[in-house]
Amino acid sequence: MAEAADRARAAAAQWLLWDKNPKTLEIVKQLIAKGNTEELLKCFGSRMEFGTAGLRAAMGPGTSQMNDLTIIQTSQGFCSYLKKNIRHLKQRGVVIGYDARAHPPTGGSSKRVFIPKGMAKCRWGFSIIQPYTVNHLKLAAGIMVTASHNPKQDNGYKVYWENGSQIIGPHDRGIAEAINENLEPWPQAWEDSLVDQSPFLHNTFATVNQHYFKDIQRHCYHRDINKETKLKFVHTSVHGVGHEFVQSAFKAFDFSPPIAVPEQKEPDPEFPTVKYPNPEEGKGVLTLSFALADKEGARIILANDPDADRLAVAEKQE
Repeated sequence: MAEAADRARAAAAQWLLWDKNPKTLEIVKQLIAKGNTEELLKCFGSRMEFGTAGLRAAMGPGTSQMNDLTIIQTSQGFCSYLKKNIRHLKQRGVVIGYDARAHPPTGGSSKRVFIPKGMAKCRWGFSIIQPYTVNHLKLAAGIMVTASHNPKQDNGYKVYWENGSQIIGPHDRGIAEAINENLEPWPQAWEDSLVDQSPFLHNTFATVNQHYFKDIQRHCYHRDINKETKLKFVHTSVHGVGHEFVQSAFKAFDFSPPIAVPEQKEPDPEFPTVKYPNPEEGKGVLTLSFALADKEGARIILANDPDADRLAVAEKQE
């Protein structure tokens, strides 16, 4: 215990030299001044482990949580690993997307790492179709800022390889090693002005979306039947970013638009109507959807998690 406490205090002291976020910096200063060993161990007793799902943890100060500094370190490691493993990285570039999590440090911190490295295409947007974006634009990689279905205090950092898929081994281990080799913030890693004025930053949300919903129509085999169906659908995005995407997908297949649960339609990082924004939780998450489906005479409910990569389907039985 004593050794762990000493390591945490040493990590906190190092933190003070590297962190330039005034909020998290002040919290750590106070923890050190008060000698709060329990909180220091919570924040600095370990480092988030980078795996096939990237990172996912509570937002807060320290090496064990999501914050500006840990995301700068992660992005530096990922950038270094890409430079070693992807040809024409600068010309191809990366895409960074995000959902509606509260005060996400991840996106801005990532941009500050990649853009000063001269990425010719650093794409940025409020988007959930990262795999398609990577493939469509022939990018080197993708990053998605999301904690998926985790509770509201969490945030996350998903990584997609040049094939549009989430990373698998050995890339996860290689990226983890590269992160540990690039912990000290690079010059300009905290310079927002470089990002705001960069000619390399492009918001591709509108154009990529247009191509995506055109391309998925290749998988629509029964358009005439879809137009005539009397089936009614209810959809909930559970306060995430799925509403517009699902509405557009139904339109692309010539279905009547699904009836959206109004209380959960708009992105809201507080997730006020559910304990956990996970559609697989079942009845607790779908209570409002069941009520709306009964009211509207809809037999089928579709539910997404906040970044809309998870889908639950419920059908009313006779």
